Amino acid sequence: MDYRQASDSELWQCCQHDDMQAYNEMFSRYYPRMFRLASRYIHDAMRAEELCMDLLFHLWVKRHDIHINSSFSGYLFRSVRNRVISEMRRNIPVMAGLDTIQEDFQEDRPSDYRLLAEEAERTYRTVLNELSPQRRQVFMLSREEHLTYPEIARRMNLSVNTVENYMVAALNSLRKRLKENVPSAVIPLLLLSDFPSSLW
Repeated sequence: MDYRQASDSELWQCCQHDDMQAYNEMFSRYYPRMFRLASRYIHDAMRAEELCMDLLFHLWVKRHDIHINSSFSGYLFRSVRNRVISEMRRNIPVMAGLDTIQEDFQEDRPSDYRLLAEEAERTYRTVLNELSPQRRQVFMLSREEHLTYPEIARRMNLSVNTVENYMVAALNSLRKRLKENVPSAVIPLLLLSDFPSSLW
């Protein structure tokens, strides 16, 4: 079997039959992208690396028990996102003042949190729709498919500098509008937990 040419589902089936070569290929295929995603939120390279390594190790250990019905890549990136959320929540006192956290995240105010999430998502959708088609496509390829700038440039036949400029413009628009509508201490968790994984 040519593991490099195998689909994700084929690799996962092989993993479930204890094929270490298939697991190694899956690791090589996805670890760099998982690490890039985690590093966007966890600004500690060693901790982001540990998080991704732990997730992939867990995947191997539990390979006989895990049943993936959606796309394999989607499952992995959702798992990374969930672990990042847990990591950020454990470190909330470091990320923001206690008074702000108590005000924005009290357990007895779930309706307020949902309202914030809904408002932030409306803002996100509005800004995304206002982007030019090419900027929107660049943004989605980066945030949804987790492609690097050179990969996006090759796919869209653009220069890497153009891709970078499009991303900077898109992110600046999103961050500015979100900060106008959502408390800053809430944004990191909203972006990860209530929004599409493509957002930040």
